Amino acid sequence: MKKYFAVFILFYTITILYMMFFGSDRKSSDICYFQIIPFNTIHYFFADHTIQAKKFIINIIGNIFVFSPYGWLGLYIKKFNSITPITFIFLLFITFIEICQSITGRGVADVDDIILNTTGMIIGFYTFKFFKLYNIFNLQVYSDFESTKSDLQSF
Repeated sequence: MKKYFAVFILFYTITILYMMFFGSDRKSSDICYFQIIPFNTIHYFFADHTIQAKKFIINIIGNIFVFSPYGWLGLYIKKFNSITPITFIFLLFITFIEICQSITGRGVADVDDIILNTTGMIIGFYTFKFFKLYNIFNLQVYSDFESTKSDLQSF
């Protein structure tokens, strides 16, 4: 399963990066945009009732759901069987991507995207731990039962 996951996550990452920089007919802009007020965009999507459901789903639900597979990196990388290291590395990675989007003019560096993407990764992490704890899909990973149990209990 680890080999399949490694191949999956590689192609999944390439696809996500493509969508973040070139998908949805993204055009390059000469202006860099940074949205650094936490929960500003999220509040906007909940408060503005004129926003179409499709945009809400893509921007809020999509930003959470799409990044949940990264919570399963503990299947492949021993260091990522604990919430702290995987969250720290993921935050660095997603912040870098958001800044690159802004610098290249292919999107807005939005702190809310970072919050939502990280939430998705954390949901994926605890889903992975739950599956491991109850031996769903017979996951064979680098973690031991006690660390899995303590991570779930701390949630």
